[in-house]
Amino acid sequence: MIRLDPQNFEASDGARIYYYSTPRNLDTKAVLIIVHGMAEHAIRYTEFADFLYRRGVIVYAIDQRGHGMTGTFDGTLGYFDDVDGWQRIVEDINELTERVREENPDLPLFILGHSMGSVVTRTCLIDFGGLFQGGVIVGTTMGVSKAVRSLGKAIAKAEIAKYGPTHPSERLTKMSFGSYNKKFAPNRTEYDWLSVNALNVDTYLKDPLCGFTCTSAFFYDLFTGLDYANDPRNIFRMPADLPIYLISGGSDPVSNMGKEVRALYQRFKKADMKDVSITLYPGKRHEVLNETNRREVYQDILSFIQKHF
Repeated sequence: MIRLDPQNFEASDGARIYYYSTPRNLDTKAVLIIVHGMAEHAIRYTEFADFLYRRGVIVYAIDQRGHGMTGTFDGTLGYFDDVDGWQRIVEDINELTERVREENPDLPLFILGHSMGSVVTRTCLIDFGGLFQGGVIVGTTMGVSKAVRSLGKAIAKAEIAKYGPTHPSERLTKMSFGSYNKKFAPNRTEYDWLSVNALNVDTYLKDPLCGFTCTSAFFYDLFTGLDYANDPRNIFRMPADLPIYLISGGSDPVSNMGKEVRALYQRFKKADMKDVSITLYPGKRHEVLNETNRREVYQDILSFIQKHF
């Protein structure tokens, strides 16, 4: 298994951002930036990075603010920033992208985001999609309705005013994710919805950098990001010729069993996107990159990248 090399950079606001990369060699043909999901971290993508590395694609995987090494050294997990946290994490990706392009000016660059990271990635593709040769959107969501997002933001603002921005919000966690496991009753664990792969679920549960309760400010930022990424006017700002690959588990409750991924596909097509493809894996759940058929998923992503070198 390839070792992911830990590195860091100072963001434009002075924060220290940690990321991991695989080494370049003579066989390298492309670069992929990986943006992880909520309450997890970049090291969980090591097996996927190893698969790609052995087939000519090097990886840069960021630990976003409030997550992994970045959150550990900052001191607060599940928290982006006091003000404009969503814009801040998107700018972190932009700044990492600049570094990646400086180090690999001759290689095509792709970006992949999972779950929350897929919404971050969609925002990046709206704001600076011209920097990439393609985007892979994994386990995404259109989010709860706009009315519910507005309610969530109001609750988050009230909690921030009462408890401060770094208050872990059990209420918003339950509101956002409380129904997911019910679809798989009787449940073995509280995270059965993550994966059919029981070993993956158990590993997640044992990982101190996974499954933590995120803060009130985090949820405000997340709802803000969903509003932005789902706005049809913003989707029209994505480069029309940018290749997009949507993938999800067919039994992923985050996407309402794939329905929201299909809806996003149609929204991209209505925005005159010329190269949008979609794969739903029947019976698989949220973390398709860690599922029982993950090698199939890896190969599908690799084929997309190779098609668009």
